Amino acid sequence: MSGITTPAEPIGKRAISTRRCPIAGRAAVALCGMAAVACGGAAASGPTANALARSSGMTFSELAAGELGSAPTGKNYVRIVKFVQAPGQSIASKKHQAGFIYVQSGLQQLTYTDEGTHVEIPPSTALFLQDIDHSHQTLAGALSTWYFIALWPDTPQSATLVPPSTLVFKTEDLPPTAMPPGTYTETLRSVSLQPGGRSPAHIFGGLEVVFVLDGTLKVDVAGQAPVQLPAGQAAYVPAHTLTQEAAVGGQKVDYLAYFITEHGTAFETDSTSAPPG
Repeated sequence: MSGITTPAEPIGKRAISTRRCPIAGRAAVALCGMAAVACGGAAASGPTANALARSSGMTFSELAAGELGSAPTGKNYVRIVKFVQAPGQSIASKKHQAGFIYVQSGLQQLTYTDEGTHVEIPPSTALFLQDIDHSHQTLAGALSTWYFIALWPDTPQSATLVPPSTLVFKTEDLPPTAMPPGTYTETLRSVSLQPGGRSPAHIFGGLEVVFVLDGTLKVDVAGQAPVQLPAGQAAYVPAHTLTQEAAVGGQKVDYLAYFITEHGTAFETDSTSAPPG
């Protein structure tokens, strides 16, 4: 599969980009509030670097990371599920695929039912949830909107959603070449682009899914027509693909970037040439 896959079709090496949340324990992996990194135009190096390949008006932070372990066998896909949870409402959930909880609004409490321990997840933060028994509860007096982002096996059981959730995005089944045998790390990044801002032109060593929270994001992929994604839409970009994102429409853009990267592979490599588009 090449290019980008959006909801319309059902569905390395940069020093500041290679940080990882410590995988020392649930709390450590849960809320990894790394400081934002500003990219003001010096991402691509060398005197002949194409100015349009350099970042402008971009900040990002690594929200959380976790070990996926060995590549899963069989057919798999990446899915984003949205939850809108009322104050005080609890969701009992048995263990399922490991992945990320990202809280957009409200205050979430995650309970590890096997231990009876709790972790609070404030807005604009994320937690890597391992495949263990747990439950969710909304704290304080406001609705909570949150998302679960994960790699899933293509089975009937995985297709079942837990109320009150809705499917936001789902890739097609990933080709076998997307995740060859090996061990992998999942990473979730929060990115902001100021009006007219852009990311550096880059190549990620693993597959990527971008999900727009606010504004309109243009995704340029080499050899493909640019795609514009409004808030609430997402796109899948295969590994080792020259890509660049930009804010369009005169507004700031906030989006999440989810990665699955094989161990020993450069996480991100900046390019001195922007993809045409």
